[in-house]
Amino acid sequence: MPDAALLPLSIVMPTWNGRELLERHLPAVMTELESWESASGRSGELVISDDGSCDGTAAWLVAHWPRVRLERSPRNRGFAPAVNAGVAAARGEYVLLLNNDLDLLPGAIAPLLERMAAEPELFGLTLRAERCSGEFETGGKCGRLRRGFWEAWRNFDCPPGAACGDSFALVGGFCIFRRQSFLAMGGLDQDFAPYYWEDLDLSYRARKRGWRLGYEPRARVRHEISATTLRHAGAFRRAAITERNRFWFHWKNLDRKNLLAHAGWAAAMLPQMALKGKFSYHAGLIRALAGLPRLLRKRQQERACWRRQDAELEVFAPTEPDPRIFIRI
Repeated sequence: MPDAALLPLSIVMPTWNGRELLERHLPAVMTELESWESASGRSGELVISDDGSCDGTAAWLVAHWPRVRLERSPRNRGFAPAVNAGVAAARGEYVLLLNNDLDLLPGAIAPLLERMAAEPELFGLTLRAERCSGEFETGGKCGRLRRGFWEAWRNFDCPPGAACGDSFALVGGFCIFRRQSFLAMGGLDQDFAPYYWEDLDLSYRARKRGWRLGYEPRARVRHEISATTLRHAGAFRRAAITERNRFWFHWKNLDRKNLLAHAGWAAAMLPQMALKGKFSYHAGLIRALAGLPRLLRKRQQERACWRRQDAELEVFAPTEPDPRIFIRI
């Protein structure tokens, strides 16, 4: 049973040298929080996890946003550690995790909390991300295991109130989850720092434990895509980190049969990637191998918690036929 002393909701926003972004987007987040509090008669909180900023973020928050709770790190550690610190400091039964580069649109909070309370098997929900025009951008996530690697880049949308089915993953920049379950799982894997694949890793671990993930199209955000990350990192470095983390995700989470298939496909891709000039693949593999002993220990810990097999975790869009189903005419 939920702890009666807990707040219903904590909004957690990690930031690094993001004062400029917070100045643009924090007002919309706070406005929606206060609107939900007024309508529901309940209370929430907003926690900013400042990951070693040196742009005056902390002083600006203290001066202009006295209601914000500030969790500060003296140094920059990356997305996963910043999120974990913010969630650990939070007091809510549910945590709404938001990037600092988005607006939370009116009416977003209520449907999220309604579904989380009504569906106890849910670990979390992803929100609907829109462009400034209101056009759909990101929503529920499809996922399929193909040639030894999970593909999870495709999105699906559905009308508000419709049965959307499950989502393959939560989007780390805009999702809600059960705080105690997140903490019990150890939070985001901090070895994935500074960024990329940590939200897929968390989502996959939750689903292998038997939890469900969902998508709530009534909860909407307007998003400046990867504004912070793209501003602070070079393209090759980002690509190498992405590849490293992609290898770690698979080595840690795949069952034995699929792990062997993955190893074969990963090796076969080495010359292909070289011919294409995509040497970030090779750099990522080298970095991943350097962390293999630690990764294998984590894999052993995860295996004790598995309740579902990889084959059960593929997700297709509600309007897309499952390619595993053959229809005879």
